Amino acid sequence: MLPPRYHTLVSKYGQLAPLAVVDLSPRSTLVDVRCGDRVEAVSLRLEQTVGDLKKHVRALLQLPASRIRLFFISREMSSVVGPEELRCSSRALHSYSIRDGDEILVEPKVSGCCSSSHL
Repeated sequence: MLPPRYHTLVSKYGQLAPLAVVDLSPRSTLVDVRCGDRVEAVSLRLEQTVGDLKKHVRALLQLPASRIRLFFISREMSSVVGPEELRCSSRALHSYSIRDGDEILVEPKVSGCCSSSHL
């Protein structure tokens, strides 16, 4: 319910036009996906999850998505913070603030050389 003062102001000054159009929906971005010496420019939909991205790049390594490790390297922040592993499969890519020109490093998971049975 609008306060009575609202109608007085509208009658005196008119209806206020929207101040700005703001689109808060996740977008897509162009990143480099690096797997060893191979680099491919890939357009990512930022509403995708890390799990969706793993499924998308698993063909590069011919490994199941569960055997792939992904690292996000921000072009702007890489000298300060270094790569960030994308661990949570349900986390949306837009939450990492991925921008055009950033890099996704794809590495296969390696089995440990030692197991608890050898200790």
